[in-house]
Amino acid sequence: MEKSSVLKYSRTMRALHWLLAFLLIALLIAGMVMVNSTDDATKFAIVQIHAPLGILAGLLLLVRIFFAFRHPRPAPDPNWSPMVKWGSKIVHILLYILPLALVSTGIGTMVLSGLGPMLQSGNLGPWPDMSIVPPAQGHSLFAKLFMASLVLHIAGAIYHQWIIKDNLIGRMMPGK
Repeated sequence: MEKSSVLKYSRTMRALHWLLAFLLIALLIAGMVMVNSTDDATKFAIVQIHAPLGILAGLLLLVRIFFAFRHPRPAPDPNWSPMVKWGSKIVHILLYILPLALVSTGIGTMVLSGLGPMLQSGNLGPWPDMSIVPPAQGHSLFAKLFMASLVLHIAGAIYHQWIIKDNLIGRMMPGK
């Protein structure tokens, strides 16, 4: 991928970035509410929204990955230290891999816990014991790792914007 004199990400990449940011944060919040709820009706109501939106997020992420290889992107600032460049690359890779892992473990959880058939039939019995569903345990781990990666991503953006003052955020902001 060429990283020449492009100063901003393409409009498509910027739109997908902000759409996915909103969607993934909403999914994290919904997931936390669902996991911490003791009310089965609340859990079922949330999972009915959480599951299809999770699949949508995964599909949008695949579209974003496709466009990442098709559109030129800004080069890292030559003044960035090797550690900053390395850290940025690792965090961005995690922000691509972890949501895809969440989608796959989410689908596995729906299938192996019986939630999928319960939701399709409308027979919403007691909430399944997720502690015995291996994909659910992976889903929980990947969610925590994703949250940590997201915090590092936001901290990095703040560091660049307000400490280094290199207008990094401007490369991903809407507009021309």
